[in-house]
Amino acid sequence: ERYKTDGIEHNMYIGASIAPDRNFELYYLRNLRLWQLQVMCAMEQEFRQLQPSLPHLLEVTSLILVFATPISIRFRMDEKQFDIDGSYNVRYEIAKKRIDKAKIKGSTERITQKGKLVIVYSNIHEETEYLGYINLLQHKGLLQDKIEQFEVEDLQGLVGLKAIRVGFHFQEQ
Repeated sequence: ERYKTDGIEHNMYIGASIAPDRNFELYYLRNLRLWQLQVMCAMEQEFRQLQPSLPHLLEVTSLILVFATPISIRFRMDEKQFDIDGSYNVRYEIAKKRIDKAKIKGSTERITQKGKLVIVYSNIHEETEYLGYINLLQHKGLLQDKIEQFEVEDLQGLVGLKAIRVGFHFQEQ
C-alpha cells in the first residue's frame, strides 16, 4: 500500500487470514522483514546516487515501525486497499502517524536522521530479531558497524517504545 504524505508509506500485512488456503509459517514473516530491510538499503543507495541530479535539495529519512501485535484488517473493494478494522486496532494507526516526529527520550534529538535507518519496536524479541538482520546486512556491506539503541519519548497513547538506529553504508559508483 502506498499513499502520498510528506513521505511515502509502505505497509506489509501478513497472516493466515490474508491467504486462508496457505499455512502461515513464522519464517514467512521473518523473510519479509529481512527483505524489507534490504529494500530500504537499496532505496537509500539509489536516492544517494540520484540526489545530485535533482533540481531541488531533497533529503530522506528511513524508519520502520515493527508492530507485531495482531490487528484486524479488511479489504475495501471500492478503494482497492486494506483498512484497519475496529477501535481496538486504532493504536496502530496512531503509532504510524506520530512516530516519525518522535524524539529520543530525554533529548531534543529526533529519532530519524538522514543517512540512517531507524527501527522502532516494543519488545526484546523484536530487538533480538532485528539486531540479527542488521548484523547480516553489515556483513554484506549495506549497513555501517555502529549501532545506536535508545528509548523513544512517550507519545500520547504510545509508551515504552525503543529504537535501533544504524547508518547506511553507501557504495560510491
